[in-house]
Amino acid sequence: MKKNFLFLFTVLMVAMCASAQVTVCGSYLEESGQVNSPYIKSGKVSWDPTGHTLTLDNAVIEYSSNNPQDGIRPIRVTGDATIVIQGNCKLSTTGPVAIAADSYNSKNLTIKGNGTLSTSSSWIDIFLVVAHLTIQDITLNTVKGIANNAEGNGVGLAFDNVQATIQGEVARIGDGITFTNCAITYPEDAYLEKSTYGYIIYYGNHQLPDKIIISRNGSGVKGDVNNDGEVNIADVNAAINVILGRGSNTLADVNSDGEINIADVNAIISIILGGGSSQDEHEYVDLGLPSGTLWATCNVGANAPEQYGDYFAWGETVPKEVFSWENYKWCNGTPTTQTKYCTESVYGYDGFTDGKVELESADDAAIAHFHGGHMPSYEQIVELYEKCTLQWTQRNGVNGSLVIGPNGNTLFLPAAGYRAGDKQYSVGSAGHYWSNTLYSRLPYRACRMYFNSSNSNDTGGGERYYGFTVRAVRESHN
Repeated sequence: MKKNFLFLFTVLMVAMCASAQVTVCGSYLEESGQVNSPYIKSGKVSWDPTGHTLTLDNAVIEYSSNNPQDGIRPIRVTGDATIVIQGNCKLSTTGPVAIAADSYNSKNLTIKGNGTLSTSSSWIDIFLVVAHLTIQDITLNTVKGIANNAEGNGVGLAFDNVQATIQGEVARIGDGITFTNCAITYPEDAYLEKSTYGYIIYYGNHQLPDKIIISRNGSGVKGDVNNDGEVNIADVNAAINVILGRGSNTLADVNSDGEINIADVNAIISIILGGGSSQDEHEYVDLGLPSGTLWATCNVGANAPEQYGDYFAWGETVPKEVFSWENYKWCNGTPTTQTKYCTESVYGYDGFTDGKVELESADDAAIAHFHGGHMPSYEQIVELYEKCTLQWTQRNGVNGSLVIGPNGNTLFLPAAGYRAGDKQYSVGSAGHYWSNTLYSRLPYRACRMYFNSSNSNDTGGGERYYGFTVRAVRESHN
């Protein structure tokens, strides 16, 4: 009887632990709503069990405990979960770990948002066992780094559009460390190396840095591998370190051929010597528009005017194959949970609004891939429609619209259709091109440039998760 009771008790405890997702200050969260604890000194902490989402809104948590079972962790993740950071949030503990993903049920943890997260502990600020951690869009400051205490098998770490100052090591990450729209800018000679225990960030002669700075891709200057706003010999050294395997930095692909090799080093040297340009040599056409706006001759991701190029969700800078609210960067899985660019609280996550109606540079696909250009504004698209003539035509067998400017110059826009889910729609019969402007009345939509084979044109909104094509513009310097 005693054995049966112990067996049932063990099964019950395992089931309880498997179903739980997050512990805050030693207490499992089960019911949705605001989390209350004497350790939450200010701000708001809320839990959504349906979406497995913990939201910190200007939250300051100062935690200490004598309970050895909770390990004095302000946040412990025991299943797949998302932590959303809004405003200025701080986690501190007298114990060893500030955020722990230390259960074998925790496979994927995402920390994202538009705020700042500062953490401090006595050992490792963010501790991973088998979880893949994605840190997305936030500003991160740690005192004791991100690591695993033994073999890093099953542990992965992805930095996406992050600004971070990490004091302490980033170590023992068995499945690798990746950087998207950001790169290590300090130490300048930082590099990744795989050991028996996983990937570790080193610098110099196999030394662990006291501080690591990760910066968003922001200079927009081609050849600026270290992202400091200049192109010089330091960028040559940074590119060579990447080629030698001492780092992973997409900015080192200077010639944009998808590979990082000696050709990129030569391209940087050419820029330094004045034989190359620090901007991509994309062609633009002057249509004679009153504003002086110049339009690029091909789509982002294309090499010729009739090529469709890449498809992007609005506010995302990385092409993808599947487009949905579930994988859209700026929401929590539905059109009414927007986390950035929201003017109406009914469409914002937990009532979120920020009043932003135009894409920031970091979220502009044209800036990310078409240096020197940016996505057109709603006003620039309206000007194109009002001042130019659009004629349905074909170019090299590809349907599209021929734009004839007031000065007689022309532009071809292929009818690339759009993507939703994993399918394409309206290919060859309509064009859908993003603007950089939010459709503010319904902020789950953004303004677009639309045309079709019937020569119907409009600038109405498209749902932000859709995959549309992008055509860059720039202002005339004349």
